[in-house]
Amino acid sequence: MTDESSGNRITGGQFDKVVMAGAVHGDITIGHSGDSPADLADPLIASVRLKPGGTLADLVLDTDPPQVAVPGGTVHIITVEARTNRAVVLQSARAVVVSRTPPRPACLQVRIGGLLEPRPFTTDFDAPSPQLVAQGPDFPFTVSATDIEQFEIEPITTTHEVAWRLEVDWTCAGRHGTTIIDNQGEPFHAYPVPALFSGRDHSVLSSGCDLFHERGCPAGLLTASGVPASLWDRAQPAPYPVLHADGEVSFDLDLDPESKESWPAYRRIATAIRTSAAQPGFRSHESPEFRGLLIRVLRYLFVSGQARPGAALGQLIHAEWASALGEDHPDTLACANRLAGCLIGTTDYPAARDLMADLLPRVGRVLGEDDPLTLTVASNLCVVYMGLNEYERARDQTEDVLVRSRRALGPDALGTLRTTGNLVKIHRRLGDRAAALAVLEDLVPRCRRVLGEEHPQTVSAAAALAEVLAEEG
Repeated sequence: MTDESSGNRITGGQFDKVVMAGAVHGDITIGHSGDSPADLADPLIASVRLKPGGTLADLVLDTDPPQVAVPGGTVHIITVEARTNRAVVLQSARAVVVSRTPPRPACLQVRIGGLLEPRPFTTDFDAPSPQLVAQGPDFPFTVSATDIEQFEIEPITTTHEVAWRLEVDWTCAGRHGTTIIDNQGEPFHAYPVPALFSGRDHSVLSSGCDLFHERGCPAGLLTASGVPASLWDRAQPAPYPVLHADGEVSFDLDLDPESKESWPAYRRIATAIRTSAAQPGFRSHESPEFRGLLIRVLRYLFVSGQARPGAALGQLIHAEWASALGEDHPDTLACANRLAGCLIGTTDYPAARDLMADLLPRVGRVLGEDDPLTLTVASNLCVVYMGLNEYERARDQTEDVLVRSRRALGPDALGTLRTTGNLVKIHRRLGDRAAALAVLEDLVPRCRRVLGEEHPQTVSAAAALAEVLAEEG
């Protein structure tokens, strides 16, 4: 007899059924005698990934902070397999709405390269009880550990942001149950892209972005913070975003919208106002305090580079105030001036000219020719002429406005200094370097003394002076 010895060892991990043998002579069969109760109680494993629907686009909500979101129509590819050796019959599936909320402002950047392809399932979340509609074979299906199924679900919503999950009813080994498929305990999300448009125009919810981002849009803020603003520009599939609820917003704000330090507070308020303005029955004229806030919000949107949403919001509230308060009400006139400023910011100079051609005589008649708002409107009209390349007309009228502004407001008033800065731009555009230099030599020290070195008007005037002086060399 030969002396034989064998050693067996198993280390690490967790094991269900283990066979250990020192020596094996002949055939041996190792099999699975059954499934654990836990496997039979929840026999499905599901994974989710995204691919663009009919349009390849990036979507960023204008929240605090901005958040990447999933546009409605994005295809959710859901792969279902069994964790048990037994066949699992998928009897039916349904999309369950967790919540419907008004859409928030957002940046949508359309990308080149999106393809429209047939989708096996769609679901219309605008319907009271959304149903999965098969575009090919329908339930039931069968899955097992070696035979999986993959579903492509295209959620459609046009009016509300929808939080949703998928419920799958199954039968396995005489048991019946339901598996919830969601975003790791959080709901999926669909944003109503059509809400960002009003016909061919951008709605009050839109940042105005298209193939390129507008200045001041939420995607730019997100990218600046180091967070990718796209679901698609990654080497690995992006995790499904989890959207955090907006916090409470206080409308008790009386800060200067010209100051960048006030912009985070104004952004939160502007987001809430634009969300409300997109809903039917929006009323903004009833409180004088709220009207004053809206006028400041329009100014914030302009100076922060968000002229397109400013123009959309301005058009809504100007129409409402003109109807409810009258076209000659001081707040309606102030709103019209802010709207004109946002139209200038979008370079829609013809629309701004038409609005201001009506506004200037109206505000002069109601408030007086030397009222600060009248002088501001007159100065803004000169900016419109500049945008239309009517520089000689702009020069003549700007010089007239400047004389009136110095007399009525004083040479150090901000409105006077802004008008003076516009005159510098006109002289330079007309090639009159000497006239521009003469104005700047008075303007720059005046701005530094009155406004300080960091004020945008001071920075702009100082930069212009440096450029004019450099032209001598």
